[in-house]
Amino acid sequence: MSWIQVFSPATIGNIGPGFDVLGMAVKGLGDTVYARRIRSGIRIAEVKSPTPIPSDPRKNTAATAASNVFRFLNVRGGIELRIHKGLPAGSGLGSSAASAAAGAFAANWLYGRELSVEQLILAATQAEAEVSGGFFADNTAPALLGGTTLTRCCVPLDVTRIGVIRRLRLVLVTPGLTVLTREARKILPATVPMASFVFNMANTALITAAFAKNDYSLFARSLNDNVIEPVRARLITGFHQVKENAIKAGADGMAISGSGPTVFAITDNLRKARAIEQQMVLTFNALGVSSRSWVTTMDSHGTRLVEDARRRAAG
Repeated sequence: MSWIQVFSPATIGNIGPGFDVLGMAVKGLGDTVYARRIRSGIRIAEVKSPTPIPSDPRKNTAATAASNVFRFLNVRGGIELRIHKGLPAGSGLGSSAASAAAGAFAANWLYGRELSVEQLILAATQAEAEVSGGFFADNTAPALLGGTTLTRCCVPLDVTRIGVIRRLRLVLVTPGLTVLTREARKILPATVPMASFVFNMANTALITAAFAKNDYSLFARSLNDNVIEPVRARLITGFHQVKENAIKAGADGMAISGSGPTVFAITDNLRKARAIEQQMVLTFNALGVSSRSWVTTMDSHGTRLVEDARRRAAG
């Protein structure tokens, strides 16, 4: 049976103040899943990953998402997966969501492409929930749809694709730290002051408008979070120094990607982006923290088929 190759992009969850609501797909980074039909069962033939992830199909988000697709389709078929992760676990770049999106997409493609996008998002989100400790679609939705998405509700699932900002340049820096989503959610405040709630709600609404209007300037003045960032910043060594130096270097804002530790700064100028990247990396280094960095843009396509050629192996 022939293999297909599916790519699913990295994502930035929350996008500053939009906790569990806003999400953005990122160009150039992501996971690749090779898949083929087999008679029955779900089998993981190979896992290549920069960090350890489960190869047990019952604990792997790509396999779990594929299983959910079979349940939605009410089919008894099987699937074999080879998972090549480009995203380390616990990076804040939607690692588990990318695998889940790719697994769901691959299973649906191999078995007739009968599920709606909403059903694919649900299948992937249910799979990711098992490792993240929460049921939210701010990573799985943009991973599948591309661009930026807004999740109004998860039960029942209500997701809207907002759009892209073409001038946006993203500077991503991942320090050599691990922050697991499940743990990062445990430290969130149980109550929020009314002033902070209104501040975040207003900025979330403005970010939504910015992506709907393709308006970089509106986005740049809205990337502020008074609720989640002050708490999760404690998990990222040097966060405040890195943010201060990024802005001094020309960034129009910086925030935590998802639950961290990846942080992202924004600009609309590529030359500025390189200078910002350098300052962020140097600041982490000065604090004894190694890091990886990228200058990129948004991914407007989302999860997609890369190759549909017949092949005997996917390695």
